[in-house]
Amino acid sequence: MNTQTTTQIQKTTKSVQQLFEQYELCRLQANQIGTLVQKLERQEVTIAVIGQFKRGKTSMVNSILGNKYLPVGIVPITSAVTRITYGPDRSTVYFQNGLREEVPAGELHEYISEQENPDNIRGVAEVELHTESEFLKDGLVLVDTPGVGSVHENNSKSAYEFARESDGVIFMLSVDSPINQIEIDFLKKVKQFAGKFYFAVNKIDTIDEEELEQFLAYCNTLICGILELEPGSEEAEAVKLIPISAKKGTGIEKLTEVIREDLLYRAAEIMNQSVSHKMIEILKNTKAQIRSYREVLKMAPNVFHSRFKEIHTFLEQKQEQLPAPEDGTPTFLRAKLNEEKLLLSAKVRELFGIEYFYYVDRDDAAELLTATQYRDELKATYLELEKTLDAIFMYKEENAYTVARRIEDLNILMHQIDKYGRKYERIIH
Repeated sequence: MNTQTTTQIQKTTKSVQQLFEQYELCRLQANQIGTLVQKLERQEVTIAVIGQFKRGKTSMVNSILGNKYLPVGIVPITSAVTRITYGPDRSTVYFQNGLREEVPAGELHEYISEQENPDNIRGVAEVELHTESEFLKDGLVLVDTPGVGSVHENNSKSAYEFARESDGVIFMLSVDSPINQIEIDFLKKVKQFAGKFYFAVNKIDTIDEEELEQFLAYCNTLICGILELEPGSEEAEAVKLIPISAKKGTGIEKLTEVIREDLLYRAAEIMNQSVSHKMIEILKNTKAQIRSYREVLKMAPNVFHSRFKEIHTFLEQKQEQLPAPEDGTPTFLRAKLNEEKLLLSAKVRELFGIEYFYYVDRDDAAELLTATQYRDELKATYLELEKTLDAIFMYKEENAYTVARRIEDLNILMHQIDKYGRKYERIIH
């Protein structure tokens, strides 16, 4: 892909963002696209390490970094995503409510260990680790994700969600277990998001050279089939299976060398493929959101009014629970407001099947508010949601022209989504 293609992707992506910003119903997708626009501007490549639990992902990350920053163990360890970037050594834990906490690297296990943070009960959004590893020096971001397929469902969900954000993927395999259905299903899911795949085959120190060759040949054939690549094609030949021993450090240098070479000569291509894949997925999700909205509008009147009554009652109860207004010492964290907004989003999803997006700002989450400030802002949030839902669903709207115009606007939007989708498909292929 050339510079012209990069410019085309940037221009098209910004156009879609501007289109979606006109629709309250597409607020979540508009924000997601805004993140992609920033990614294109920074040209910062993110590579996630993903795979089934106990494949040695975290051990490999530590080997790449040249230090045991992340906890490893005999049982599934990682419960939260860890983003690793270049810089002076420090580590920060970000929580779902927007708060952050600087944590010594030696204490990270308290936040990303499944044993000490089971099913992420601490509400960790992600951990950010800065280290002066040579591998990260040119702006690469490496991400360690929880293993998939364990009894901890939250881990699989976290790994999948972050894989969707990554530009490249190191997919971990292990010679002590053939590729299984869990790995096949996961690879099929994430292949539509990443611009580049690398396959690290771990634990090669446990088998001989002949067995390794047989295993690599088997994996190569299976992976090409999963990725729907024609045997002998240029794309199939480009599939990289790199034998390693994360425990002994064997093959790690080769893995990092292959990745850095790609980033040196093909970073723009990887980024363009990644963003195009993600935009296609966002467009598909937006169409699904609009279909869900239409289904709500087609509900039987008694069901429709019942759900609106439930959301209004819910918001009234929330307002009754607001703290008494008073002036004095600030005691309420703005992060608590963020937690309430997340609950409101979940309630809207439960009742209407649509994503009502609230932006959680990390910069002011630690701000202290008085009881009066907290009460006033939260009350305004409830009223805004109530008003917005009434507008989105045209609740009690009796003007036939208004209803018809809204439906026509959404039909036009669907056609525009299809048009942009075809543009990104052409870019990929």
